[in-house]
Amino acid sequence: MVKREIYYLDNINVSEIKGFGEKRIKSLNKNGIKSIIDLIRFYPRKHIDRSSILTIEDVGNLFEIKEITVLVNITKVSVFTTRSRLRIATLSVSDNTGVAKAKWFGPQYIETRFKEGDTVAISGIPEVKKTGSVEFKNATIEKYLDADELNETGALIPIYKKIEGLSSSLIRKGIKHALKRSPEIEDYMNIQQITEYELLDRTTSFNDIHFPESLDEYYRAKKRLAFDEFIYLQTIFKRKKKSNKLIVGSEKIETNNNLVDTFTANLDFELTKAQKRTINEILKDMNKKSAMKRLLQGDVGSGKTIVAACAVFSVINAGFKAALMAPTEVLAEQHYNSLNPILKKYNIKTYLLTSSVKDRSEILKQMSSSDPVFFIGTHALIQENVHFNNLGLAIIDEQQRFGVDQRKKLIESSNIIPHQIVMTATPIPRTTALAVYGDLDISVIDELPPGRKEIENILLSGDESDNDVVIDYCKEHLKNKSQIFIVCPYIDESENKDIKAAENVYKQYLNLFPNNKIKLLHGRMKSEEKELIMSEMNIGQIDILISTVVIEVGIDIPNATLIVIESAERFGLNQLHQLRGRVGRGTINSQCIFHISNKLDLDTVTEVGKQRLKAIISTNDGFKLSELDLQIRGEGKVTGTDQSGLSDLKIADLRYDFDILNLSKRFFKKEITPELEEKIYNEATLLFPNFLKVEDTT
Repeated sequence: MVKREIYYLDNINVSEIKGFGEKRIKSLNKNGIKSIIDLIRFYPRKHIDRSSILTIEDVGNLFEIKEITVLVNITKVSVFTTRSRLRIATLSVSDNTGVAKAKWFGPQYIETRFKEGDTVAISGIPEVKKTGSVEFKNATIEKYLDADELNETGALIPIYKKIEGLSSSLIRKGIKHALKRSPEIEDYMNIQQITEYELLDRTTSFNDIHFPESLDEYYRAKKRLAFDEFIYLQTIFKRKKKSNKLIVGSEKIETNNNLVDTFTANLDFELTKAQKRTINEILKDMNKKSAMKRLLQGDVGSGKTIVAACAVFSVINAGFKAALMAPTEVLAEQHYNSLNPILKKYNIKTYLLTSSVKDRSEILKQMSSSDPVFFIGTHALIQENVHFNNLGLAIIDEQQRFGVDQRKKLIESSNIIPHQIVMTATPIPRTTALAVYGDLDISVIDELPPGRKEIENILLSGDESDNDVVIDYCKEHLKNKSQIFIVCPYIDESENKDIKAAENVYKQYLNLFPNNKIKLLHGRMKSEEKELIMSEMNIGQIDILISTVVIEVGIDIPNATLIVIESAERFGLNQLHQLRGRVGRGTINSQCIFHISNKLDLDTVTEVGKQRLKAIISTNDGFKLSELDLQIRGEGKVTGTDQSGLSDLKIADLRYDFDILNLSKRFFKKEITPELEEKIYNEATLLFPNFLKVEDTT
């Protein structure tokens, strides 16, 4: 039998599939289905079990209510219209063991499509009456001559994501036809490897993922196809890493170890072992001609910023510029206020560039000069008139908040290729990170600085009594001269009247605490106003700050010991963790109150909201929470599929497929030869186009 390659199937247009007209082809194309391989890889989202085929006599003896299929002949077709004009179509059917009836209510096609003498399959939940008669209501029915023709009954029936103008039934027929066009698909694994790794061959997998005879067959097919997707990722990432290292254009940043030792020794605090390790990894990487591309991740408060500062110090002392891009003005200003005093001791010039900075002439002049200086900014760093001369290091903070093109612009704005550090305070499980950021080297700060106190988590309902408890906690912290954050999901109630809004909460707290300094902070305010408020919070002039999520990252107020997150069930898990991290920055015991919306409690919020709240109060460990977040949300939303390429993962699921991922790594390490790698990479470029779009931009 001729074996077909993936390329061969990619060259057969779906227009060659029987039953797909022009409109349907357009709908398929709109959903990314253009070739036979695209159609075969349009995997079902679930299967309905209609595989139990019984006789009518067997149905009468059923002990449990379940969906079954009967293969019968139609003996009579009748239609009855009730006084309320409801049409009821009834088929009398029989097989060798007995007779039954099937009824359909409402507008019908039954009496026009089926006639006496037809052989049909009927699937549904039967009703067995006291008399022993059997009746189906609004069941699935299809006509057939041979049992192999059954498309909607008598088996595990695949159900697909909705495509405009195409039913699941039509998609099933199209996929069956596509699979017949490719009776055997070439496999990159040989029989010995398939046996050793306990996998199915590729042809069987493609057939069984759509039309398995049992759920066991489906799961075995899924395992092999998920395995393939992980192999594709590893091949792409290996190639990207290799090509990155071949790009000579970055300058070697030769580290002066004595200067770096002096820099770290003069800090007001002792670096953790994890910080020292990641600093060494970064400095070692920058001492190469190939561009460093390193993901620096660590939990809230783990000290990523000072690690970045050490890298900046080394780059500036080697005679190059450095730039740090943050997603918000508040965060950029926070970085400037914390890093400038440290670097100023060593006569390092630091400039802040945001949309609020009006006079940019000196900053732009410094960018094009040969002077080694440091720039901190927002998207303003990547405007068209911004060009760096000798940018040795580009740092992107909270990278998931930037688009691919924005990150790329910063890298391309220099006459040389800068070394890159991508920072994230959203912890990603290491196994997931290797799949999502496989082309980056990864540094993890996995310990908190000494002296940090564990934050106490408190979950309160929206009942009146618990609302009073929140106020009592606030009074207690204010008595101890501590500062408080109150975070709301929206600015005003017009956005959602069911949950607490910042403006209303602000008015409420003004009445409750007339003798305290209370301020409101949100994204609609002018930058100067936001900066002034944060400055006042920093120096302790504000007792209670009512805010939206603009304080989510980067705000460091050691004297803030209480944060109340209003309508906590409305926030994502990682967002809750980031917000919680606004307190516990000093050595004083801190608390975080997760306050559910008015009149709701844990039993009345949505199931997803309930899962998030249970998870957030169970641990302060961001890495454990990220594992739980994967289970709740799915990997596609961890970093944004349109940026990471994860939209190409059609069947592999990072929430549950760790074992398959590890199996694929074992195979990749042991079995991949240069020839096999080339073959798989060529397939990967065909099937994973989004990963290629983000190449050299992360």
